[in-house]
Amino acid sequence: MWEFFAAVGRTIWGVWTLDTSLGVWFAANPQSLQVSIAVAIAMLAGASILVGNSVVLFLNRIRGWRFFASLVLNGFSFVLLYAVQALAITGIGLMVTGQRVGLPVAIRAVLLATAPMILGFLELIPYLGPGIARILQAWGMVALWTVVEVLYGVNRSTALLITLIGWGLMQALSWMLAAPLTKLGNLVWLRLSGHSTLLTAHDLLAGQQFMPVEFDFTLPETGGRQP
Repeated sequence: MWEFFAAVGRTIWGVWTLDTSLGVWFAANPQSLQVSIAVAIAMLAGASILVGNSVVLFLNRIRGWRFFASLVLNGFSFVLLYAVQALAITGIGLMVTGQRVGLPVAIRAVLLATAPMILGFLELIPYLGPGIARILQAWGMVALWTVVEVLYGVNRSTALLITLIGWGLMQALSWMLAAPLTKLGNLVWLRLSGHSTLLTAHDLLAGQQFMPVEFDFTLPETGGRQP
């Protein structure tokens, strides 16, 4: 178990520092370990971003098991998001470079790019939170750019082209799939908690947190007339 934690920590540090040599070490590990590390990093990233927005959750009375379920669901949403992004990148990479990369390999590689988002809990810092969120998003994009460079063994300009086209495709998907993904997210949380959700397809596909919060601004009964 400690060896696994050490491997996850080494991988996170390698992605944070944009260490291109990480790919050689990562590929030398057993496939099962690669999958476990990649999924663990994405789960941590998704949960951390939700923790960074936990003030909103608590204000909306999302506590106890519902809060824990939110963390888990957010982690799974991150894995799903980057799996879809990996699919887009494999298609674009094939068209740009002529190289065919297996989808499982691409998914494991792209999930590693979520590592900067593990610091998402820092969004809790008053006033600085929004700025930190933007920095982490930019860092994540640069990490994905580095991952694509290693994955295809191409120069940085070609890797950037693949990354940007992949990002544009994800934005298009967020528009096309807005309605069905919103309904699906609402259904999942309604089944779990009996409460409605605030979740959009753009939140999922843009890498935002899965926040099952119920906004209820109804004024409490005071016995008098409501304004």
